[in-house]
Amino acid sequence: MESQESDICAPDEMEMMLGDPSVPDLMNDPLLVDWSGVEIPTSDPPFVNPTGPLPARTEFTGVHLFDAKVDMTGQQKKLYYMSTKLNKIFVDLGKVVPIQIKWDGTANLYVRALMMFTQPDQWKNPVKRCVTHRDKEDPTNKSYDHSDHVLAMENEGAEYYIDPLSKRHSVKVQLHLQSGCEYALVSLKFMCKTSCTGGLNRAPTDVVFTLEDAQGTVLGRQVIGVKICSCPKRDKEKDEQNLAEPSNGKRKVKVKREEKQSSAEEPPLKRVKQEFPTDAAPVSFMVTAVNAEVAKLFKENAFHWNQVKMVELCTPGAIPTPLISVTDDIAVLPQPYN
Repeated sequence: MESQESDICAPDEMEMMLGDPSVPDLMNDPLLVDWSGVEIPTSDPPFVNPTGPLPARTEFTGVHLFDAKVDMTGQQKKLYYMSTKLNKIFVDLGKVVPIQIKWDGTANLYVRALMMFTQPDQWKNPVKRCVTHRDKEDPTNKSYDHSDHVLAMENEGAEYYIDPLSKRHSVKVQLHLQSGCEYALVSLKFMCKTSCTGGLNRAPTDVVFTLEDAQGTVLGRQVIGVKICSCPKRDKEKDEQNLAEPSNGKRKVKVKREEKQSSAEEPPLKRVKQEFPTDAAPVSFMVTAVNAEVAKLFKENAFHWNQVKMVELCTPGAIPTPLISVTDDIAVLPQPYN
């Protein structure tokens, strides 16, 4: 019986053939293999517009170790307040909030700040200024040329954007890490209040910070909440208290400030004890009822009145004495007690 040789090469022989330059590269020979209809996957992720119709909100540091947090220096001067419990900034209209931007120091990177509504059912809506603050004649726009933007940036070279599709407003600036510094400061200002009608409409909002390259590819993301209000300290304490004391389903009744003031100014009413003269003679009188049922009802009411009044009008420390005695035919006042 003759032995037959196999057409399949052994693994070691195949490796030697692939490494031999004299062996032709059959996989790249256009006459043997047609690669025109084959999609070759690439390692680069698809580009996602950071200001598109539904921007991502997931936080990640990325390869450049991106981080954004509020500089606490201004809080000591009571210009704004940062709640670490809520991860939220409380600031008044037009006040500067410095943000510390940290990354690994790679050059030619940018940070973008974009405001979004916090509630998922409002994510699709862009955050815009109200009509009053958007007006060119409004005092807040005296030295502010971007009247449509709620979020302003005081850094030199800041660029303002309005997405043509989503109509979202954002501001971006290139990052520069100075010698001896661990972070770059970005100065933000908020040019509309949370309570403004036609703008934020009392809806909670966040600031989405994204680290981007020159092409706009997102390399890192951080999110910080913000409330623009007239009394940042008060609102911060109130929101933190609401977080610590969750609602039990019962609605709290709000008392108007005028009612609180009036109740505080008026002294509480004092109950004045009524005293009867002890030297007066007892009085007897007859009560005629139309029928027995009315007479019975009268005697019951007189009994209950006597039980209450003899204790209420008794001299402190003395034994209560009945004030009235009722018989079947006549009501007689007994002698006053001493």
